[in-house]
Amino acid sequence: MSDARYGARIDGGTFYLAREGDRVEVGPMDTIVEHIGGETYTLEYTSRQSAVSWLATDADDTITLDVRQELEQWEYTDAFVEDVKRSPPDEEASEGARARTRVFADLVTDIWDSKGNLDG
Repeated sequence: MSDARYGARIDGGTFYLAREGDRVEVGPMDTIVEHIGGETYTLEYTSRQSAVSWLATDADDTITLDVRQELEQWEYTDAFVEDVKRSPPDEEASEGARARTRVFADLVTDIWDSKGNLDG
């Protein structure tokens, strides 16, 4: 596997994971944002977690992420992209979106939640 990570590309409102020689269509950015829960995503930390010096939480021990910005700025690992690729690109999920779009949104929120809920 390559050391080069995948970046986000938006083309005509469609979100792709891309690097030289490989481009994976995930689905419409608006649908991804909808499945994540909206334009922002809030991580809740315990008081103990938020006390670490490098973690700048709000007064209520939360961090609010701008979903579109986070998705566009992330670098995605080979393992993450392989998980997304395993989902058929055109198969419908039970929620009405394509399965690949739903899997991507679920993977992202699982990663965010694991960072926000370290006690769980």
